[in-house]
Amino acid sequence: MTALGIAPLLSGCDAVGGAVNTAVTDASGGNVSLGGQLPAGWPSEVPVIDGTVLFGAGTSTSDQQGWVVTIDATSADPLADARTQLEEAGFVADTSASGETSGVVAMTNNTYRVVVVGNKDGILYTVTPL
Repeated sequence: MTALGIAPLLSGCDAVGGAVNTAVTDASGGNVSLGGQLPAGWPSEVPVIDGTVLFGAGTSTSDQQGWVVTIDATSADPLADARTQLEEAGFVADTSASGETSGVVAMTNNTYRVVVVGNKDGILYTVTPL
């Protein structure tokens, strides 16, 4: 009986969450996502690991675009998988980074610098043009 009473409440939460996400996306022109999708303009040459997009944002300053995305990863080792995907997409270790530490991967290609921070639970990507 209790489960029947909770189901409408949960579906109401989904509806409210969807409405909030739609309002934020509409207000930001697609530059912010509260879950489920990459932000508008995310570069197709930057792969992301499998999982649920929890948050994504894009911004423009001085005619340059930048993005951040957090992902609740499905991988057992999301940081290693992110590195592998970036390498397969042509990215190389960023030698200008001040030294790679545990939980951080910095890589570049001819167009973008990607810094990935993560642990077994998830990943934060930061993408900026070179």
